[in-house]
Amino acid sequence: MAHTLYIVGDSTLSSFKDTYYYPRYGYGTMIDKYLNDDIIVKNIALSGRSSKSYLKEKEYTYLKENITDGDYLIIGFGHNDEKDEDPNRFTTANKDLNDPTSFPYYLYNYYIKLAKSKNATPILCTPIVRADINNNYTAKSYHITNNGNYRQAIINLGKQTDTTVIDLCLKTKELYEKIGYEKAIYFHAWPKSKKETVDTTHLNIYGAKVIAYILIDELSKTDNSLKNYIKKDIVIPNKERDLITNPNYIESPYEPFNKEKYTPTPNFKDGCRDGWFTTAFGDNGSNPLLEETGYFAKFQNNDLIIGQDGTYLKGLIGQTEGIVFTFKQIKKSENFTLSARATLIKKKIDYEAGFGIMLRDDTYTDQSIPDASILSNYVACGIYNDEINSHLIYCRENKLLKPSQYTTSYLNQGDTIDLKLERIGQVVNLSLTYKNKTYQKTYTDFDFVAIDTNYMYLGFYATKGMTVKFDNIKFNYTGKSQGA
Repeated sequence: MAHTLYIVGDSTLSSFKDTYYYPRYGYGTMIDKYLNDDIIVKNIALSGRSSKSYLKEKEYTYLKENITDGDYLIIGFGHNDEKDEDPNRFTTANKDLNDPTSFPYYLYNYYIKLAKSKNATPILCTPIVRADINNNYTAKSYHITNNGNYRQAIINLGKQTDTTVIDLCLKTKELYEKIGYEKAIYFHAWPKSKKETVDTTHLNIYGAKVIAYILIDELSKTDNSLKNYIKKDIVIPNKERDLITNPNYIESPYEPFNKEKYTPTPNFKDGCRDGWFTTAFGDNGSNPLLEETGYFAKFQNNDLIIGQDGTYLKGLIGQTEGIVFTFKQIKKSENFTLSARATLIKKKIDYEAGFGIMLRDDTYTDQSIPDASILSNYVACGIYNDEINSHLIYCRENKLLKPSQYTTSYLNQGDTIDLKLERIGQVVNLSLTYKNKTYQKTYTDFDFVAIDTNYMYLGFYATKGMTVKFDNIKFNYTGKSQGA
């Protein structure tokens, strides 16, 4: 009878759908390569989650309902438990398993106890190191923070609960120190073809195979019964064979926005002040600066009026996209909030129109590109209209427009909506209030670095004949992001 190996954890174990040069792969996606057919592997790890926040996911419910006698559970948390900027994910490693705020408490009470209560076998994995350019694995790169030593907390918990521990933190530290940073980065994801863009947290397919191999090799040295399912004659990962670039990758000619070189044109001049800039780009039918397209933006006192009021309404949000965008360029290391009230002053058409607050990967300066080449990743706290409804809160990811579950009838002139976007590390929280009803959505570990690897672009947008006033605008930096 076949048994199931469940894998829970964060992005270093989970699967991805990437457009990167070296796409992201969690090592949980490669473990099945080293086990025989008597084990069914179900990798339900999720990017951006901690041992605490994972409990809210449907995958945890699935685990509770399905793990059973003779199964196994690999537990791989730590990277996001460290994020004390985010109370929804943070757990401390400074306290023991009896403290309900602690990392050991969550690992034991919600994962180890669950497995053992179902006569399944839990296996703890310490988190892999983050590649360090200075080869210094004594602090954050080795998961030692002001809130404790997360590796050591797992090792201690394993001893206290008689649970197998695979010390990937130590093994990756030893490996990275031995080969050096310049070689270690080839285990990791690269958004672009230049090594300077390397993601020092997430693995690529070769790195995932290497870490899975290390895990299996270490498992073979334990008395854990999962080792009985390891394949014989395992092939050791090899860079020349296993390091694979994305066959669909296209090198973007994108140049980051340079505020020192930007000179606003007349229709956007009044929409640029105090670090805000205005541009229009995308599928606009013609040069968005022409009078016929009607794009404009202007600050009046502390309010922003933005929109499209021309006779040639080719901007849209749909299969392709063209918008006017008043934005700030923000370093990816910053946390921030932006809120405002939006009033729909005028509309000329409903279908494919929209407005709101947007946080996106990249931005472009006053250009018309009629194809899908600039359908970049973004999240939007606002509306876009399809043939029937207004969608409230949505995103575009890997070029696909993805509405949330919230819809309403078309907005009318004079309608107001309250908008708020909050970025806390890898997490973006969106909140929209319309007609006394509040809608909320969280995007966890959303990719804002596929095109511009250093900056994000936050601002107000409108298109397709809509004129919108944003007032009560409040923008604040709220600290440094702790990264992935």
